[in-house]
Amino acid sequence: MKLSNSAINRIGDIIRQEKHDETYDEAIFALNEWREKHGAIMDSYYDKCMAISAKINKNIVVAQRLKRLPTIIGKLKRFDKMRLSSMQDIAGVRVIVKDMEELTAVEKEIGKLSNLYKISDYIKNPKNSGYRGKHFIFRENNMFVEVQIRTQLQHLWATSVETTDVFRGSSMKTLDEKTYWHDFFIQVSTVFAIAENEKTLPDYKGKELSEVCSSLEENVSKHKIFRDISTFALTQPFILNDKVKNAYYAVMFLDFKKKEAVVTTYREEEYDAAFSKYEALEKKAKTGSNTVLVAVSQIKELRNAYPNYFMDLNAFLSIIKFILDKAIK
Repeated sequence: MKLSNSAINRIGDIIRQEKHDETYDEAIFALNEWREKHGAIMDSYYDKCMAISAKINKNIVVAQRLKRLPTIIGKLKRFDKMRLSSMQDIAGVRVIVKDMEELTAVEKEIGKLSNLYKISDYIKNPKNSGYRGKHFIFRENNMFVEVQIRTQLQHLWATSVETTDVFRGSSMKTLDEKTYWHDFFIQVSTVFAIAENEKTLPDYKGKELSEVCSSLEENVSKHKIFRDISTFALTQPFILNDKVKNAYYAVMFLDFKKKEAVVTTYREEEYDAAFSKYEALEKKAKTGSNTVLVAVSQIKELRNAYPNYFMDLNAFLSIIKFILDKAIK
């Protein structure tokens, strides 16, 4: 399927209007086909990032994902002037490095790759939400792929915001909500930025680590935040059992209300069936659920790069508690 930008944008406009008729269903079908077509460019940059990372540190985590259908639709509705053809993060590759020194080494090499379209530096200029990371956008065959590079601390923060949003039914990632949760993640982002000797948000400029930790400790204690975060986990976590280990693809349906995961496996030659299952589950998805299609060989990397898919906040809690204990002592 080859579509012009105008045809792609018409698909987006139809979906944005959300008139659930035959035309809408056809637009959803076309969107799914166009999204799946991003797989080739995504695989290409995944391989390139893997090669770069292997030369620097074999423990660097590299993973890839196609943006979920509900997320694409939500973004079209949220930004009414956005053109579907210009959505730059439908295909994504994520690179998780140990620290800023390693990030600098990786970004230097990634910046040399061909078809570089744009760089967004959210480390020198953090988002108002507290998000930090570096994004490289590549354009090839009229499609975009976004390569995100984050340190482990930046990554823990970002995925923990997404996980908390799922359980709270909020959108701290996209909305500037004024709650103690918002303050908590701003405070944690600031603590992490100071620990990495990087820029903080203007409101925290020049503040000492001990001062920020004191505010964070007070917020955590007053609102019992650690208690609430500890409940944000799957009671039936995804496990690589023999059935899954012997498969090539896995479609995971994560129900955050029931706190359980259901996994369907497929052989290598059954990709079309796996994608059809994934597509069907996405259409049925409601708030509080998530669907993921992944090659089994990448599940370990996926869990490290996308812990929000698994509702895993243990590492996030541990590092905050460690920093607060050190600050208090």
